[in-house]
Amino acid sequence: MGESSAVVYRSMRWSDLEDVVGRFDQMWGDDVPTAGSPVSLLMSRYYVLHYLAPSTHCEVATLDGRFMGVLLTRVVGDPVAFPQAEGERQRAADELKTTAIGAEGLRYAEYWRDVEIDLERSAEIGRSAQAELELFLVAAGARGHGIGGHLWGEAMRHLASRSVGRYYLHTDSACDVGYYEAHGLSRDAERPSAEHPEDVRAIGSALDDLYIYAGDVPAAK
Repeated sequence: MGESSAVVYRSMRWSDLEDVVGRFDQMWGDDVPTAGSPVSLLMSRYYVLHYLAPSTHCEVATLDGRFMGVLLTRVVGDPVAFPQAEGERQRAADELKTTAIGAEGLRYAEYWRDVEIDLERSAEIGRSAQAELELFLVAAGARGHGIGGHLWGEAMRHLASRSVGRYYLHTDSACDVGYYEAHGLSRDAERPSAEHPEDVRAIGSALDDLYIYAGDVPAAK
């Protein structure tokens, strides 16, 4: 099926936040300690705001008015798209701390964040890359409409317009890394779960194998 004429691509609005959170929870809410609990949606809100807070370019796709996908991008040195996102992320964290399972989920998220930062440092990714793809989410119902490819292409055009030469993203063994490899990205760093038994001691479960993929921005056409 080709791309539907009803698909609309536009800059993200703050009012889109709850749609992004809902889709995030549907796709990845089962992968965290708060899965199946009343605070699962709040945990997903925290994660989305974590990605949104540093983002400088945010593109969404809708199909017949329904949210279908988002790609959040951060270009070093550019102003953030939603200055209020960091305060909202902190408010979500404070609310998570009010319940035992919420506090557990937050501890897991903060541990995972620190591990990713350490992986970035060890890979020295900041020496070569000027941008990061913070969150790439395409709803299951978007398949067959070319939405993922269009969002990806828009992100590359934006990076080219900002004179970005190289970009990177975080992913893990639970994701389809073949998609990134098909787009010319290479695995610049990895953290195999089996080599880090301390994860279980710290948060009660193992993390997935973690990766950093990086690629060169295609020349603007």
